[in-house]
Amino acid sequence: MLRYLIIICLFITGTVTAQDMNGNWYGVFTTPQGQKQRLQLQLSRGVGYQLKGVLKSPDIAKDDIALDTIWYKNGYLNFAINKISLKYSGNWNSIRSRFEGAFEQVGNKTTLNFSRDDVKDLTVTRFQDPSPNTVYDVEEVKFVDPVDKVLLSGSFSHPGVNAPFPVIVLISGAGQQNRDNEILDHRPFAVLTDYLVKHGIATLRLDDRGIGESTGNYDSSGIFNFAEDVKAAVSWLRKNKLADTAAIGLLGYAEGGAVAQIVAAADSNIAFVINMASPGLDGREAYNRRLVQTALAYGEKEAYVEGYVSSYQRYLNVLALTNHPAERQRKASAELTAIYNHFGDSTNTVGRQHFIETTYAVDTKAEALSLLQYDPAAYLSKIKSPVLAINGSEDIFNEATSNLKGIESGLIKGGNQFVTIRTFAGLNHLFQRCNTCSAEEYATIDETINPAVLEFITRWVQLLY
Repeated sequence: MLRYLIIICLFITGTVTAQDMNGNWYGVFTTPQGQKQRLQLQLSRGVGYQLKGVLKSPDIAKDDIALDTIWYKNGYLNFAINKISLKYSGNWNSIRSRFEGAFEQVGNKTTLNFSRDDVKDLTVTRFQDPSPNTVYDVEEVKFVDPVDKVLLSGSFSHPGVNAPFPVIVLISGAGQQNRDNEILDHRPFAVLTDYLVKHGIATLRLDDRGIGESTGNYDSSGIFNFAEDVKAAVSWLRKNKLADTAAIGLLGYAEGGAVAQIVAAADSNIAFVINMASPGLDGREAYNRRLVQTALAYGEKEAYVEGYVSSYQRYLNVLALTNHPAERQRKASAELTAIYNHFGDSTNTVGRQHFIETTYAVDTKAEALSLLQYDPAAYLSKIKSPVLAINGSEDIFNEATSNLKGIESGLIKGGNQFVTIRTFAGLNHLFQRCNTCSAEEYATIDETINPAVLEFITRWVQLLY
């Protein structure tokens, strides 16, 4: 649906000889959301001196992907990988000694340059990142989720004196995250922990299943599995003499807020809940609103968006309401075909098949399906402990007004009188002060979490204890 137009400035002042093409070329690909991934292009001469090669992506895949076609002449490089609908075109810049060009996939374009300079590390340090020499104690912990038999690893950070402490279990959002909830070179849970612990509040943050030092299969797990992990974390804290067992709370970021809601609804001894940019709407409505907000943010016309969302609603209904896998896949493929033919290039059969297969595979993972079928109202009405729900006014993924209203309504209907709702003006989904507030901007902003948010969360917890 979205088209990303990037104007590529190509300064061609020379060429590289064909013989010099052999070997490794390195680049950094940036997704439309700002996520960076290293790429390695490995070229060699085959029969008749024809170039052949493979593309490697060490940050996301172990296997090489063979190039279907590759062509080089007079400084112009072009290659394609048909099964993922990928094309690359670039020109040689002799001043910078690199190919400068564009990566294109299913209609989306972004800048991609290749040079001989190997990219060893993509680590970026932000100004809010904690010092490696912390003034508080950080303990490495391991425990087992007894339901799913998953070994969970994480960090228990606490002030070190005046125990026991209030403790917050930090719950990451959608997608496989490490204990810092690392995204786009930002480490929000590390920043949040640093601020909270310096103000007397301990935290426990975990590597998600199958990442870092935690075991388990993330792809086969949904939000109710993650809730069992959080329950195991709470159980571990209740046995720890440094934790105030009457002051153990949960903080869920984005979809992690749904996990916090599930756990708190079943455990009346959870002391408090904090939802940051979390869902307050049922899964299908939340998904549709996210489509609308994202499309409008990228300048799509309202009539076009309405048509696209209407088509997508039929597809979401199939996913949420069809239980038999084969029937679900058949119906979903039909809906996705109609969407692609109407809004994409109906003559591009390879692109259409890639769109269908990729979209269906992503949306039918256990986590995605569980979120699609989740209704917060059924759990919010059972939470009796104090709840803080906050959003940025410029959040285009979990829009502030409707989601906060959904959370507030669900809690009040259940009789909860301890509800605090707050929208932070000018902040995006990551709670950064933003300008365009689009997803592409996230990685370019040096601020990880706006200081006003850190202070507000901390003061709210301190007022409870």
